[in-house]
Amino acid sequence: MRAEDYAQLTDERLYAALSSERAAGRSFDAALSELVRRWKRPACYVIRRVQASYGRSSAGDEEEVFHEAVAKLIERGLDQFRGLSEKAPGKAASPRTFFLRIAKHAAIDRYRRAREVLSEEGEEGELTEGERVEARRAEEEARRTSERADAAELYWQAFRRLQEEHPNEAGAWELYHHQDVEDHAEVASRMGITVANSYKRVSRAQAYLKVYLLELEEEPR
Repeated sequence: MRAEDYAQLTDERLYAALSSERAAGRSFDAALSELVRRWKRPACYVIRRVQASYGRSSAGDEEEVFHEAVAKLIERGLDQFRGLSEKAPGKAASPRTFFLRIAKHAAIDRYRRAREVLSEEGEEGELTEGERVEARRAEEEARRTSERADAAELYWQAFRRLQEEHPNEAGAWELYHHQDVEDHAEVASRMGITVANSYKRVSRAQAYLKVYLLELEEEPR
């Protein structure tokens, strides 16, 4: 089936086609790309709702959480989805609902961890919640001001390490972020890999860079 034909299918039939191609060991890039394109807007809406419930608002976080959700779908979700509702046993469930649930839990996991860290920090002092909020804001502003000058340098140090230790992930990250190729089908085409592998490589690159940056920030200056 041609890529343009996928656009005419319902989510259920498109997901079925993806599963069929995947089971047969054939490329399912076109079907995956079309589903992800359709689901991005509602998934980002779900992510923003979770952000609001945790008092967070970040467009950068929104994109990262969406990317994490797609990576989780590829790595585990495609094997886990059975087309049955968890809330109403015996009834059918849509793949779109299944993916939105992945996005929701990815966002919850991220902001719950952040809240737990802040809670643990708060237990050590005697400040009120309002004072802690103000203190965190002041500390954050001071941190941004002091780190703005060398933030770029740290990032490029981390990226150079990524290139040395994980060149495949670095190559995908370079295309997706540095060259603004924000279409995984194009990244996959340029690198000669599948769309699924493009998502995986960019996701892994993001995880490696976070670790490297944390390590660099902890080094004595």
